[in-house]
Amino acid sequence: MNAENKKIVIIGAGFSGLAAGKELLRNAQEDFIILEARDRIGGRVKPGMLGPLSIDLGGMWLGPTQTRLKELAAHYQVATYPTPLAGKSIFSVNGKMHLGEREEIDGLFNILEGVDYLNSRKKIDKMLSGIDCSQPWNHPEAKALDAVTVEYWLQKSVKSKRIRTLYRLLCFSLFCAESDQISMLFFLHYIKSGDGLDVMISADAGGGQNFLFHGGVHQVADQMGHDLAGKIRLNSAVTKISWTDSGAQVDTIDGSYAASQVIIALPPTIIPKIQFQPTLPRKKNALHKRLVMGSAIKFWVLYETPFWRDQGYSGSILIDDMPCTPIYDVSPTGQDLGVMAGFFDGDHALQFSGESSDSRKRVVTETIAKFYGPQALEPVDYVDNDWTTEEWSEGCYGAFAGPGVYHRYGEWLKKSFGPFHWAGTETSPVWTGYIEGAIRSGESAAKAALAS
Repeated sequence: MNAENKKIVIIGAGFSGLAAGKELLRNAQEDFIILEARDRIGGRVKPGMLGPLSIDLGGMWLGPTQTRLKELAAHYQVATYPTPLAGKSIFSVNGKMHLGEREEIDGLFNILEGVDYLNSRKKIDKMLSGIDCSQPWNHPEAKALDAVTVEYWLQKSVKSKRIRTLYRLLCFSLFCAESDQISMLFFLHYIKSGDGLDVMISADAGGGQNFLFHGGVHQVADQMGHDLAGKIRLNSAVTKISWTDSGAQVDTIDGSYAASQVIIALPPTIIPKIQFQPTLPRKKNALHKRLVMGSAIKFWVLYETPFWRDQGYSGSILIDDMPCTPIYDVSPTGQDLGVMAGFFDGDHALQFSGESSDSRKRVVTETIAKFYGPQALEPVDYVDNDWTTEEWSEGCYGAFAGPGVYHRYGEWLKKSFGPFHWAGTETSPVWTGYIEGAIRSGESAAKAALAS
């Protein structure tokens, strides 16, 4: 089979691959193709329907400092609305429940626990100050930080059992993994890339979950795909790449492409599925074999009204003794339906992945009913998406590094060599693991390809 000639081949049509394509067009480079294994674009952003509502089964939020996503949404006229937070939120940690206005959690702690929490945050902030997210592996204490897990650090540095449990909750909410699986160096890099812990965990003003998209953020990906019409080939999984320093032949299940530059915009755990000839550098291979994708099942629940608001609740639930947490009110403005979304994360996702959607629905609605009453047991609709079973992502939200990986091999995440340039949200020094990071990484990789 003769190979089709292209200047640049982009592998992956998630936000990073789409952003790379858009950047090439902006620079008047039209000699490229985007190859996508799925039958859709968007990657870890995925459209769905909940009753009459168009929703996101994958990534869905926007924070104010996520400027590239904000600009694209404005360009395509995809409107946003603030995540509803008016009322009391429910927090429960180690058997103690607290009702806090919006996101106020102080009532969870006694005085000693509060002091412990503040001290732990000071320790984290001090460590964060030395992290350069473009090269966290070059931190003077990188080896030591990478040698321990977040859980080890908690045991050594946090006195209170309740505060340690709170951090574990934050870990599986942010990383879809457990605290004893995550390298402390990676934890610090990830937090720093997202403007700090306070920003990353918040849905209030300035937070990473501050805004939602009317009709879903997948509309932005759809519009980017429209601009790239004729440049994207779906159902084209790449099986083999034969390469030299001056170019590559990219083989898919139904065709081959010859290119001088290749942008690989895939989740890092998917790259080992491709056969490289010759093989990639050993440290590059080692990195991709050791990174692990987080585990998440995302769910949506539809009610006739947001009845919890009449009871004075915000709809936010963060608890440590139920598997489906956190849960948020995500009801779009301008309509009367009540909408909640949430997650089974980390070990909970793995536990419930083998269950039916109806079984998960029962767990979710019973959890909501525990706090808001029996009305929660009769939703109008329920939809979930098990990301652990998705062949071309193998999980969500992103990949994380266990101990000993990042300081040894992290520099190979984005390092260009031969004809290759690497994209994907995990390669971004800004908002790693988020749509914003994916967009920035794709644009950066395209610029590198253009300069080569």
